[in-house]
Amino acid sequence: MTEADWAKLALLCLAGAASPGLSWLLILSMSAARGMRVGISGAIGHGLGITIFALTTVFGLSALLIAMPDLTTALTFLGLFLLLYFGYQLITAGSPALPERLTTQGGFIAGFFIAIINPKVLVFFLAVFGPFVEPTHSVKTQLLMGALAGGIDTLVYMCVAITGMALRQALDANRIRLINRIIGYLLILSGLWIFTQEISNLIEIVDN
Repeated sequence: MTEADWAKLALLCLAGAASPGLSWLLILSMSAARGMRVGISGAIGHGLGITIFALTTVFGLSALLIAMPDLTTALTFLGLFLLLYFGYQLITAGSPALPERLTTQGGFIAGFFIAIINPKVLVFFLAVFGPFVEPTHSVKTQLLMGALAGGIDTLVYMCVAITGMALRQALDANRIRLINRIIGYLLILSGLWIFTQEISNLIEIVDN
């Protein structure tokens, strides 16, 4: 790839990572409620998940997932379950807003899975990496493409975690709980919306 291609790919990855979404909400909440170390560990886990998604896209696993809709559906419902679980935890927990057992390692795992099971990430990487993937690319180039996406994502979400820590210092406990409950309701509503979309897709498949 040329230097211009690398620059374009980096900008696309930055745009994707910088777009606020459910992952932003989760990392912000983790950092605000449990501290910056947990938030940053979540950012690192999320970056690792994005790296894996980027690499599987580059090396062709995304084509396998598209060819096996049952596997894609299973991943979607697993992601749905986690969205509902995190939303429930945020709404029902007291102070801190996330359970005490969410340690640094727990934050890493949560960040990883919220990235790796998100079907929208697959769609994003198919759209972003598709024009850049060539059969003639060396393995080194393919690995660098995955590392670029994961590295940019990690840096962006570290900034999100730092922002969450700043919110923790600026807000009292009651306001943090209120914010986390709002985030929790958003996660649950998003999960229910995804559920209805998946059910509609399954009904269409059965009817056809």
